[in-house]
Amino acid sequence: MRGALLTSISHDLRTPLATILGSVTALRSFGERYDAAARDEVLGSVQTEAERLNRFVGNLLDMMRLEAGSLAPKRELLDLAEAVGTALRRTAALLVHHSVETRLPDDLPMVQLDHVLFEQVLVNLLDNAAKYAPQGSLIRIEAAETPEGGIVLTVADHGPGIPPDRRQSVFDRFYRLDVNDSSPAGTGLGLAICRGFVDAMGGRIHVEDAPGGGAAFVISLPETLIHVEPLRD
Repeated sequence: MRGALLTSISHDLRTPLATILGSVTALRSFGERYDAAARDEVLGSVQTEAERLNRFVGNLLDMMRLEAGSLAPKRELLDLAEAVGTALRRTAALLVHHSVETRLPDDLPMVQLDHVLFEQVLVNLLDNAAKYAPQGSLIRIEAAETPEGGIVLTVADHGPGIPPDRRQSVFDRFYRLDVNDSSPAGTGLGLAICRGFVDAMGGRIHVEDAPGGGAAFVISLPETLIHVEPLRD
């Protein structure tokens, strides 16, 4: 674990930092040579890498909380549609080259989950889909009630998918699925955090084939987490 952590830090900290430092140095040294469009492009690169760095540090801190056993989820009423909307706003820059479709029934019941943890699960799943699904492809978020009274929420992409023999491993800490040279390697923390958070809130998460090809991450929320409206006289 120590070796994997050092490898992850050396790549996922140094790469965005190098881009940020290089961009800032270029602006300070040769700023007068850049027109407005060029400066905006360089600053956009700085912002993108800073956000990437922020996500990585956030994932490290979340994993430390999981490892320390200090995670204590709050049970609050949560509208899944609102949680999905918040996650989509937070990942808008990551999904700019993808189409996103949501299928959430209007009559979906409220759930009892930790707002912050569940939104982070969705952010990590969308981040993962954006990494591996080709540009221009569709990412779908859908939810449905189960016959047992629970809810399943699925985030599906049309990327290369995950081989059956690796579907458990992708939720392990620091496990990286190198699909091809063009797919950016992740930190190996995002999906592990998804599993840790979902488990801590009383749900389950697994991955299966998406219809038409790709990966579908399925969050199963049991009946005990569904808010039932009290009967009225």
